[in-house]
Amino acid sequence: MTMRKAVLVVNPCAGRGSGARLAPEVVRELRRLGVDAEMRLTARPRHAVELVAKAVADGASEVLVAGGDGTIFEAVNGMLAAGPTRCALGIVPIGTGNDFVKMLGLTDWRIACERIAAGQSRAVDIGRCGPHHFANGVGVGFDAQVAHFANGISWLSGTPVYALALLKVLTFDYRRPQLRIEHDGGALEQRVTLVAIANGRCYGGAFHVAPNAALDDGLLELVVAEGLSRTRVLGLLPKVLKGTHLDHPAVTALRSRRVRIASSTPLVVHADGEILDLAATSVEVELLPGALRVLC
Repeated sequence: MTMRKAVLVVNPCAGRGSGARLAPEVVRELRRLGVDAEMRLTARPRHAVELVAKAVADGASEVLVAGGDGTIFEAVNGMLAAGPTRCALGIVPIGTGNDFVKMLGLTDWRIACERIAAGQSRAVDIGRCGPHHFANGVGVGFDAQVAHFANGISWLSGTPVYALALLKVLTFDYRRPQLRIEHDGGALEQRVTLVAIANGRCYGGAFHVAPNAALDDGLLELVVAEGLSRTRVLGLLPKVLKGTHLDHPAVTALRSRRVRIASSTPLVVHADGEILDLAATSVEVELLPGALRVLC
């Protein structure tokens, strides 16, 4: 068997420590399938950006990354740091939520290794929020606050992390800011609970916030929930889990290539679960169609 060489960037902290435990197994499985993966471990936040950017600059035709949505966020930013690239990204999901890879059908790390070994790739859309690129989506307001709390919970894993963070936000830090939201077709001005600007369908492991999203349609899904009481938020959540909330009278769903949000009060903003700002008053998001090739 002719071995294909690749760089594998691993976040050992992904999945509340699953990265460190599974990394040797991932390397062995890739080699069994014909991919000689040179493993490079991240040592600090944003280290994956540097490692992936260096691999691309060194001429790699593909870069592999093992981690969760936060690691994918860093990898995408590393891939596109110097502009568009023909380098393909392979993803081994070993994170907490693994939201983005659900869109690619990569439900298990072993399946992901098989897809990487097969070598087939597809172009997917990537978003940009200010100077940052993102794969799955940007959240403003409630879900960004939930992401902020979730990032501080280290003793749980999977969907329970987000469920606990959600309850903490509702109990201690629930806000309904007045926003102006500009999109391709006009503008909304209202108090909101949540604004999701999505490329992928799922957030938080199980919440189908944007059930109609697609990775290659050239559009973002803009989902806005008006300023609801805590009781009404709890009543809406079961629908969000099933992705049946878009017909709720408090929810507006649109498609747009660009979105701009303005607020007179500070906003928490996340991209792919990573906090970009704790006090933003302006947020600008756009989609870059087909900006990245993914092995899948």
